[in-house]
Parts: sequence; C-alpha cells; structure tokens
Amino acid sequence: MKKVLFLGDSNTWGYDPRGYFQRYDLTYIDYLNDLVPGWIFFEDAINGRLLRDVKEDTFDLDSIDLFCVMLGSNDLIHYYDVDQILSFMHELIDSMDKRKLLILCPPILQFDEFRDESMKLNEAYKVMGVPCLDCNPLDMSFDGVHLSEKGHKELGIKIAEYMNCLLYTSDAAD
Repeated sequence: MKKVLFLGDSNTWGYDPRGYFQRYDLTYIDYLNDLVPGWIFFEDAINGRLLRDVKEDTFDLDSIDLFCVMLGSNDLIHYYDVDQILSFMHELIDSMDKRKLLILCPPILQFDEFRDESMKLNEAYKVMGVPCLDCNPLDMSFDGVHLSEKGHKELGIKIAEYMNCLLYTSDAAD
C-alpha cells in the first residue's frame, strides 16, 4: 500500500465553520481513501497553520510515496504577500525529491480583500517547477474561507482523477 501525506491547514483538517472546532464527517482525505485503490491517504493538518511556520516542522518522508502541500491561505490572511509565501514554500520543498511532491492550490478565498491575491498565489504555485494541481473552483462554506461538505467531495474527486491518471500513465510507462 502506497502512502500519501497531506500537509495542510483547517481545510485539510475538515473544519466546519457551522460549529466551534467542529469537523465534517467526511473530508477530501476520506473520499480519496475510497476512490484511489492501492494508496492510503492521511493528513497532518492544523487549523490556522501558516506556511511560514512549517519550516520548523520535521517530516519523515522516507516512508511516504507522495507528499502533498495545500497551504498559503492563512499566510495571505495574515498579510504576507505572494512573494513571501513563495519563499516560505521554497524553504519547505527545495530539498525534497520533486518526484514525490505535489502542491495543491488552496481554495480561492472569497473575500474581496483576499480573492485577487489568492488567485495570484495559485498562479505562482503553478510555475514553481514542481507538480501542482489546481482544483478550483470548489464549493465554499458561508464564511468564504473553508470548503463546504460539497467542496470536500469535489476536491476529493478532482485529486482522485489526477492520481488515477498519474497511476495509469506510470503503469503504461512500466
């Protein structure tokens, strides 16, 4: 069984803004575990996590087949600019095996104040020279920051399609 670790924030954790520190019953990670056979997906997610702080974290990636990162939204909300966030991402990933890495573009923030910067960040992630998947648009909750239940399902399906295509392509090459 191959292993995928998702590093994320409250959207990866499955935060449900309808309650205090409440989590959805099913997150995109749960959907992936049902949709992509032969792989196990798990998360290291902290509500409010800033990409800026992750360089302090250590991850044992030797036993991981794919490391996925979906971060940057909280950094935007804390008024870091796109160039600073890209620098934080580089600090995290530059020493990693790029064949075992996938950047997921975070959901577009739905506040006027952050929407344009959120889109700019995702566009910048796409040209970093590492595999990057943009699943936007996704259904968002009423707060404009967090995925809705439907958004989690949409994200799980879109990542599963990417993974299944990737697996099909790599199997065909073998």
